[in-house]
Amino acid sequence: MFSDKLSSLSDIPIIDELKKEAFACYSLSSEKLVLAPLIDEHEVFVVAGAFFGDEGKGKTVAAIAKHPGIGLVARTNSGENAGHTVYFEGKKFVFHLAASGIFSGKKNAIGPNCVMDPISFFEKEIKGLTQNNIDYSNLVVGNVSIVTPYHKIIDALGKANSSTLKGMSPAHASKVRKKGLRLDDLFCSPARQKILFEEDMVLYHALLTEHKITEEELFKRFTELNSDGNKRIPDHVLAFLKSKDKIDFLIKLYQEHVVNNNLFPKRADVQRLIQNTLRKGEKVLLEGPQSFFLSNNIPVHWRSSTSADTTSAGIKSAAGYNQELYSSLTINIHKNPASSRVGLGSNPSGFVPQDYFSNRKIRTLASLDGVCEDFDAIQKKFFNSIGKNGILKVTNYKDKGGKLYPLHVAMAIASSKEYGEKGATTLKPRITGLFDCVAHYFVNQTQGPNLSISAVDRGDVCDYVGLVVAYAVSLPDKQVVVANGQEYKHGDIIRPGDALPSEGVLEYCVPVIKVLDGWKATPIAATNGELAELPEEVNIFLSEISLRTGANILSIGNGPKTEDLLYLKKA
Repeated sequence: MFSDKLSSLSDIPIIDELKKEAFACYSLSSEKLVLAPLIDEHEVFVVAGAFFGDEGKGKTVAAIAKHPGIGLVARTNSGENAGHTVYFEGKKFVFHLAASGIFSGKKNAIGPNCVMDPISFFEKEIKGLTQNNIDYSNLVVGNVSIVTPYHKIIDALGKANSSTLKGMSPAHASKVRKKGLRLDDLFCSPARQKILFEEDMVLYHALLTEHKITEEELFKRFTELNSDGNKRIPDHVLAFLKSKDKIDFLIKLYQEHVVNNNLFPKRADVQRLIQNTLRKGEKVLLEGPQSFFLSNNIPVHWRSSTSADTTSAGIKSAAGYNQELYSSLTINIHKNPASSRVGLGSNPSGFVPQDYFSNRKIRTLASLDGVCEDFDAIQKKFFNSIGKNGILKVTNYKDKGGKLYPLHVAMAIASSKEYGEKGATTLKPRITGLFDCVAHYFVNQTQGPNLSISAVDRGDVCDYVGLVVAYAVSLPDKQVVVANGQEYKHGDIIRPGDALPSEGVLEYCVPVIKVLDGWKATPIAATNGELAELPEEVNIFLSEISLRTGANILSIGNGPKTEDLLYLKKA
């Protein structure tokens, strides 16, 4: 139990990270003085998530994309399990594969290292553009790997609520086995497609036998899964289950919705397009899917990662350009005050363990209506309950109606609701927490110091804000856990700059929190009008992050629009 971990650490001493103070060192600047010079100096730009996704990368992508030197915006990794929200002409669009820069007027591309369910892509992304009479002739699709209905079914046979159910792992497994199909294969002869589908579907049939489940039973299960109005299993997957000749169904499905669909985006060799764009002297913007810690190339969270290398290095590698010839710049995107993640795995900076909502079968944020509604009272009590040693004291919060919740649980629920924290793809409530300086130091050392922090205006509703400045290890007496040859015992402290252990150690860690003043009295949100100067509380908060992580903070978000970004100059 998380409460037991906290209780066992109540007497640990005050560490130096809680004593060391940062001095305000930022002033407001402009996009012209901060971002434009960086764009002028480089040819390739990566906007990369610095935590567990949903950090608000789209605003920075849009800001860079409008620069006259940018000739191409490309997505070169991952699939529809990634999600990002874009506002254009007052309308909200949720994209999964199309880059946020699609509205920039620049050429947009979905690269060959992406995986795509072309049916869902068309229904969820392209149809929204056509229905709003938005021209997307600037969008091309490379020879992506195909996510089929059977990939999504295999995905759904796995552990409940640990996946986006988008077929990512099975589709990547087909790719690694060299048995899957790519977009070009959908345009070859039916006879050729039949051979390819037969080879790839061997695992699907074997798993149905292994799980001792019929397609009729799966159809019933998936229909129930969709019964709350959130269509987790698409109609074409249900139709696949009902079809008698599966391969004939697939061939006709793709003929109708892709091959003979004049509204489906044009195809192109995206790697060559990227190379040619750079040869012409134009710049390329690579929009990162998901995030650093969801990359399957980062051992720390590998077991709960996605199926692609979503680090900056992985994104650039997938793009296929000559990295010796062209200089690149990575801008990491983090979010505050509620850094969050969806899915299973360890996250010491979270208010509750990652499986808290899933264990209670809470599938959507709407399921929490009427629970822990008084965010103001909860956040005050939470921060006032943090001891001088940075450890949260175990106490309860009495909700309306008299029901008791552990305080950290109440904070998790209230902050998810207050900030609308849910997966753009899954709609699951995200486990929220505080800005994690330990994790971000690791990101900073791996893919560079440049940082934009989204949603800093959320601090407008907080009396206090907090930073995770260390992790404390909570273990039963005499127990030892090991990562990378290093032993960890009860009471050990993991600081920014220390080795970041794997989840086998992180699951025993709790956050050491430094409490800072919030800026409720001096709100910064763009809705309050133009900001003349950075409030002292915001300045101290950002300076603390810079001090502890080495980050070069370029901008902060204070509203949903690209123009709401505040650019910063460091003294």
